[in-house]
Amino acid sequence: MKVSEIENELEALLREELSVDVAEIDSSSRLIDDLGLDSVAFAISIVAIEDRLGVRVSERELLECTTLGDIAAAVHRRRPAAAQAK
Repeated sequence: MKVSEIENELEALLREELSVDVAEIDSSSRLIDDLGLDSVAFAISIVAIEDRLGVRVSERELLECTTLGDIAAAVHRRRPAAAQAK
């Protein structure tokens, strides 16, 4: 799965799990400033990312991400090499 595909999945996650309006979102959208995510949203995101993408991202790792693109890159790094090539 390519990073751009992961971003699409993350946008769907934001829309479905957190009711975020994704019309204006891109990879440089800032999670707190642009999307208004809070600590509860981050906790929900950890579980949803694992369920939806099969990747475990730690709370610390997620909190170090400032943009949607950062999360997509973190998820991509966590995926097995065979899955990254798809």
